[in-house]
Amino acid sequence: PNQWAVGPALLWSPFFLLAHLLALGLQAGGLPVATDGYGFLYQAIVLIGSILFAGAGVWLTYRFVLHWVQAYVALAGVLLVVLGGNLIYYMTAEPSMSHGVSAFASALFFLLWVKRRDRTDLLTPAWLGAAAGLMALIRPQDGLFLALPFLDRLPAVVRGVRTGDFAILRQWLWAAMIAAAAALVVFTPQLLSWQLIYGSVLRSGYVYAGGAFNWFTPRLAEVMLAPARGLLVWHPVFLGALIGVGLLWRRDRRMSMLGFLAVAMQWYVIASWTDWAQGDAFGARMFIVCTPVFALGMGVLIEWVVMRWSWRVVAVVSAFLLVWNFLLFVEYRFDLLTAQRPVTWYDLTIGRLTKPIDLLLQRLR
Repeated sequence: PNQWAVGPALLWSPFFLLAHLLALGLQAGGLPVATDGYGFLYQAIVLIGSILFAGAGVWLTYRFVLHWVQAYVALAGVLLVVLGGNLIYYMTAEPSMSHGVSAFASALFFLLWVKRRDRTDLLTPAWLGAAAGLMALIRPQDGLFLALPFLDRLPAVVRGVRTGDFAILRQWLWAAMIAAAAALVVFTPQLLSWQLIYGSVLRSGYVYAGGAFNWFTPRLAEVMLAPARGLLVWHPVFLGALIGVGLLWRRDRRMSMLGFLAVAMQWYVIASWTDWAQGDAFGARMFIVCTPVFALGMGVLIEWVVMRWSWRVVAVVSAFLLVWNFLLFVEYRFDLLTAQRPVTWYDLTIGRLTKPIDLLLQRLR
């Protein structure tokens, strides 16, 4: 049994093959290098690939945010979300998890969407469907984002129907079917994997592992505010990002609403999952797929703050958030904050300052 999706393995496979070729060459040269696929050489090169994917995701996210704010504001917003949130942890400390490649696939999807937002050709939904299929191949719930571009065009469809123009409705339906078909084609390796392992293309590994979704009793408040990996508690930078998504309303109402909807989709799925606290995680890691939305919101918020006050205010608040996240990084990485015991408010406040100091004093002694 394997509850994890196959997408990360497929994206990492070129790096794995490179490592294998290098290991074979070193072994042929007489060096004692294992070629079993599990050695340090394999791990190092594959994880470098994961870091590269995550870095590409950060770059694509920056390109996405550029469509609404100036370059230096976009850069500041992206860096603050990445370094003040939890993506930096999964780019450095644990790149063996799926979140780096998930951030890449999500950024690719959002950038494709905004670049082709006003196009009505049938190639656009094919590209969007393929990108959504890739997201689902990495983490199945991320495929929900495919609905966003079609909801974006829904007001125009409704206006067309009201005026008797049904051509736009037909085009919208055709586009939806093409996107769904493209997503299904890309997602096929996962369906085949489930069929081979569990005997059904619809039997996810999460269900096989004994998990369950409580769709009617989601833990919505806990996912956001509980000390056990609450999104806004562990990383308050995301609160600022959500405020920025709200401020986007004045400039792009549909994108503001759809940005909130993207976060809400993940929020509901996570809150419905039995393990809503997300295990031994550096914060609410399942929200990393929303990085483009958070970065956009942060860019808009920074622009708003600069217009009303100054860059100095942005610098001071950003410095606090970055230092605060670094202290949490240290606290978590040195097992001062683990899933083996309940996380308390003391851990996330005073303990964030005292525990690293105590650890340092112990090491010095």
